[in-house]
Amino acid sequence: MRYYATSFLIVMLAIFASPSPLTESSVMKETSFAEQSAQAEEVSLTKAKALQLSQEFINKLQTKTDSQYRVKDYSSKSELIKDVRHVASKQMASDYVNGLFEEKKGKLYVVPTDLPPWVEKGQNFELKKLSESSYHLVQHNKSDLYGEYSITLGFEKVNSHWVITFASIS
Repeated sequence: MRYYATSFLIVMLAIFASPSPLTESSVMKETSFAEQSAQAEEVSLTKAKALQLSQEFINKLQTKTDSQYRVKDYSSKSELIKDVRHVASKQMASDYVNGLFEEKKGKLYVVPTDLPPWVEKGQNFELKKLSESSYHLVQHNKSDLYGEYSITLGFEKVNSHWVITFASIS
């Protein structure tokens, strides 16, 4: 009798100690749903995020300089490109940095010119979804310097975060 009682206790402990199929599948469904929600959030680009990235990009190009136009926070184009790459593709960052900055005697200088036309904060714009990992921001603007223009920014999901891949002005 003792043998049966001990065996019964061991079997009962094994049953109750291991997760039940119902509990395990419920947890799996919850995790799966949570993971799907997180993935959906990561995939979708919001208007707020697109505007934030466009402003970060142009702000990084408006670096502090001294009276001789020498950049204070960066010593080379490659250093600035590396920083801009947090919000833009390598090609986009290189194109803008190479067009707006020059290196002389181991120092980085701003080429004295106006910044190109850009997304105007506070103005309406459209965010067009092309695919799960590709969007276009389109804004129509008017300025004294550039007149009427439209800007289109391309956004792509690269290595799990959004970056600007191109800017087109017409």
